[in-house]
Amino acid sequence: MHSRCSAYRIFIIHALSILSIIASAPAHTASLSGPNGELYVPEAHHNKISVIDTKTSKIIRSIPINDIPVLPLGSRPTVLVATPDGNKIYSDNFGLIPPTITAVNRKTGNVKSIQLSSVPLGASISNDGKEIYLPQGTYSVEVVATDSDKVVRRLSFSDVPVAAIEGPDGHLYVGFANGELGSFNVQTGKTIRKPIKIGGTLPAWFTFTRDGKKLYVDAVNAISVIDLPSWTLVKQIPTGDEASQRSTDPWPFTSTLAPDGKKLYVTLLGESGVLVIDVATDTVIAKIKTAGSTTGVAFSADGSRGYITDMGPSLSFLKSPTGGALLGNVWIGFGLLGSGQVVVFDPKTDEPIGEPIPTTPGPGIPVWVPPLG
Repeated sequence: MHSRCSAYRIFIIHALSILSIIASAPAHTASLSGPNGELYVPEAHHNKISVIDTKTSKIIRSIPINDIPVLPLGSRPTVLVATPDGNKIYSDNFGLIPPTITAVNRKTGNVKSIQLSSVPLGASISNDGKEIYLPQGTYSVEVVATDSDKVVRRLSFSDVPVAAIEGPDGHLYVGFANGELGSFNVQTGKTIRKPIKIGGTLPAWFTFTRDGKKLYVDAVNAISVIDLPSWTLVKQIPTGDEASQRSTDPWPFTSTLAPDGKKLYVTLLGESGVLVIDVATDTVIAKIKTAGSTTGVAFSADGSRGYITDMGPSLSFLKSPTGGALLGNVWIGFGLLGSGQVVVFDPKTDEPIGEPIPTTPGPGIPVWVPPLG
């Protein structure tokens, strides 16, 4: 009898230990091992790009962006874009003298800075990967050819362009500091669609839907939805907690479409987190928590992982668009930021996976690329 009771107690203890393990296991079941590839993260305050192996979530090397000395604070790499084949990475540098972008050849390891006429306010790559578009405060967009890494033309405008992105129709869509958005011939700059008001200021980032019917414009306080066939503003999506737009709502900084085209991910300056928008309904359906303001979102090609660059909590008290603007100046200016991080998440559930990957201060807008062939 005693042996039977002992065996029974051992069985109960063993069963409870198994239940305890099951109960303590996270509900999220995605594997911690990520897809094969690399995430390139610009780190402005240390004037470098960190490269993360996305299979292991480990930083494997750093690329200094300082082959041309830039004064007074260095090159300040901030925005990254990649050619469609993933062989070259371009860094939009916010350093002042001289203004540059940097080309990183992944196959050869060569790093080359390209001097421009003015500091680029952003960077985008053409649909075919042959050109880089660089809006500048000098009322112009400079165009760099990716085969030669040279400036091949300059398009002039009547207002300051803060974003220049090629649309699915092959035209160049330009956002202006005055809150207008227009469509232009990518070769000549001739107006294709007359600029329209987007219901906010500084439309410095926008994203097209997969079907080419809608355009999401990130402007101060709200995300504007443009119906492309009719070329009209049809809706504004607030970025705050209320149903209607408020002047204190955070600044939607960048936006990225999920690989399946069903959700839009919007980073915020002046508030922590990333908003998740349902493209079918144009409504916010989730918010991914982060420690601080966020600068960019990138996805692996297979859609199994998303990556958020998070500035961390050091200046999280800076709220609203005003706070976001101050944070932006600190980001590319003098070093007052604490360390940042990269948050890895599952795009199916929008839940974090594993622990964040630490970075130096000022992680910028990243890009994911597949392994070299």
